[in-house]
Amino acid sequence: MPAYLSPGIYTRETDFSFYVKQISTSAAAMVGITEKGPVNKPVLVTSWEQFINKFGSYINEGYLAYAARAFFDNGGSILYVCRVAHYTDITDKSTLSAVNSVAVLSNRGATPALTLQVNAANPGTWGDRISVMVEDGSLDPANAFNLVVKHKDNIVEVFKDLSMDETSANHVELMINEVSDYITVSDLSPSTGTAEDRPANGTYPLIGGDNGLTGVTDSDYIGDPSQHTGLYAFDEIDALNLLMVPGVTTVPVINAGITYAENRKDLLFIADTPFMLEPLEVVDFRKGQGTYTHAAFNSSYAALYYPWLEISDPITARKKYIPPCGAVAGCCARSDQKTYVWWAPAGIDRGRIFNAVSVAYKTSRGERDVLYPEGVNVIAVFPDTGINIWGQKTLQSQPSAVDRINVRRLMMYMEEAISESSRFVVFEPNNPQTWRALGRLINPFLQDIKEKGGLYDYAFQCDEETNTPAVIDRNEMIARVFVKPTKTAEFIELNFILTGTGADFSEII
Repeated sequence: MPAYLSPGIYTRETDFSFYVKQISTSAAAMVGITEKGPVNKPVLVTSWEQFINKFGSYINEGYLAYAARAFFDNGGSILYVCRVAHYTDITDKSTLSAVNSVAVLSNRGATPALTLQVNAANPGTWGDRISVMVEDGSLDPANAFNLVVKHKDNIVEVFKDLSMDETSANHVELMINEVSDYITVSDLSPSTGTAEDRPANGTYPLIGGDNGLTGVTDSDYIGDPSQHTGLYAFDEIDALNLLMVPGVTTVPVINAGITYAENRKDLLFIADTPFMLEPLEVVDFRKGQGTYTHAAFNSSYAALYYPWLEISDPITARKKYIPPCGAVAGCCARSDQKTYVWWAPAGIDRGRIFNAVSVAYKTSRGERDVLYPEGVNVIAVFPDTGINIWGQKTLQSQPSAVDRINVRRLMMYMEEAISESSRFVVFEPNNPQTWRALGRLINPFLQDIKEKGGLYDYAFQCDEETNTPAVIDRNEMIARVFVKPTKTAEFIELNFILTGTGADFSEII
């Protein structure tokens, strides 16, 4: 309490209005090969149009673009994309094998010299389809010039009245770098920037791009934590809930995805099975049996889906098979929009997959009876409801509440939301007043989830029993949150009971 030294009215304010903030539940992340885009730098895209602008269209070398399209088609709206390429040494970013396309422009003076270097905005052969055209500027034709950028012979950008004078507000680097979506430039002329130093008129094609795909290995997808590459490129992005490496089904990559999700504890890794496996082969793959020698996949922070989806390829209009992870993530997002994170992203409504023609393997009920107990979520085809996700198990081997995706996602949501909103008690006095303050934060949040069907019941404890003198002396405060998560109805038994005509139902029921 402050010391009051003279009579008067003194006001104080105490804030008991803290509440648990809402957090993202269906923001997705993908790692893979794309046509263009920055390498190992996550970029947020919120539509298919944005994806094309940033990362290009479909390519034969990878499935990421197809998975991204499936994600948006099925209800997704927040997607972080990390493009990968090969590193000679995964622990050294300078060993990237991908190369930007480049053109070096000479000046228009009597003695030609280098004046301007134009690079594609990011590495890859896509840059070889870029050309730049230099023409006289309209304001000062003697010194200024226009730079017209073409991609696939279409004009995509025009920069007018550029100057080679570094002191000018229209200096070429200031006007283009970090503005253009296609190129960057480097001024090679003397700092004075005279008329003789400006580029000669003409068209200059960019050449020499390399996608950096030769020698791509699992390590390039997995990345290195010290370099923040591959999966670890998402280390600095907190609001992530779903993680995928579309179409990459090698054991090291799946294990790395599981490990990354386990360590973060705030996202679910969605894994694809290898292409064109029979149901029993999928069981062997999941358990590391038969022709596979790896340890069984076992984590509540990962889920496995089978089979691949059949689509009509937008490029060739022919049949093409794509991994299901993108569509699954989109269904998770659509489920969250329709209901809540604790509802299962499966079934004939929330689990229906759009923009797919069929699946690579149509399972029978008997085959689903074999796959689902082993933690393989089947994508099934039914004559009346179409293509549906028909399972929601995690890869946890030991039966428990979190062997279901809806419970795992509920727990991640509660844990992250409560932990982020509870920071206000850090450095507060470790006494009953602070314990009650934490309870005032958490109890309404849990009650709201209960009323909306996410919990059967809950209890919160933060008192003398959890905070003994020994705990307090260690500057610790311990609270317990007990929850009974709502389970899904997956196995429906309908009992039909025949009775005599004169039977009284009230005596039977």
